[in-house]
Amino acid sequence: MITTMIGDDMLNVNVGQLTECSYEQLANALYMKGEFDSISKVTDKTKWRECVMAEKLNQVVHPKISAGKGSLEEGSDSYDSLSGRYNEYKSKAIEDKEIRNLCENVRNEKTGLRYAPLTVSGVYNGAYTSEAIDKYTKIDHYFGVFHKEICVLIIKVDTVYVVETLRSGLSKMKKSGTTNLNTVNVNLSDIHLYDIAYKNDGWWNKNSDVRESGLSGFLG
Repeated sequence: MITTMIGDDMLNVNVGQLTECSYEQLANALYMKGEFDSISKVTDKTKWRECVMAEKLNQVVHPKISAGKGSLEEGSDSYDSLSGRYNEYKSKAIEDKEIRNLCENVRNEKTGLRYAPLTVSGVYNGAYTSEAIDKYTKIDHYFGVFHKEICVLIIKVDTVYVVETLRSGLSKMKKSGTTNLNTVNVNLSDIHLYDIAYKNDGWWNKNSDVRESGLSGFLG
């Protein structure tokens, strides 16, 4: 048992037991603590998601948030030893009401109408020059979807689509006078734009409708 300082409080922590937990288990506990304290998505925009995604994809996450400028890994978040390629991760945290969109669940039982598919977005703050965007042509791009900090889906987005979207976005931003928040949007109905890299089967079985077509069928 180790005593450590958390804010202004002393806390007894068994570090050995904590380190045996996965990043996903620890982050989910932190998320639930935030909900208990009425804090929404307390873990949003943190590097821990990169660790989770790398674990799911059997890749090695970079130890630092930003890869060194001019290095081989510049603009990426992890490395895949099997493919020999570097990878960029983006993530989206969904709320309970967005589950129906992610799963495209039934909206009207009589007509069979389903909720509109979810759009997953990736913001590329580093894509503010043509040279910077060119670097993304040699990187694989993965977008993750998290619910209560559980990773439920990871898609591998087509690199050509990512790069073309970033170039178009840069052109529009230059006209508006800003070069920040260059964004790539992927609607999950556009299955030609991505491959499924990971799916949390247990979560999907619990939250999605059983059907023969659409995203759930594609995922299955």
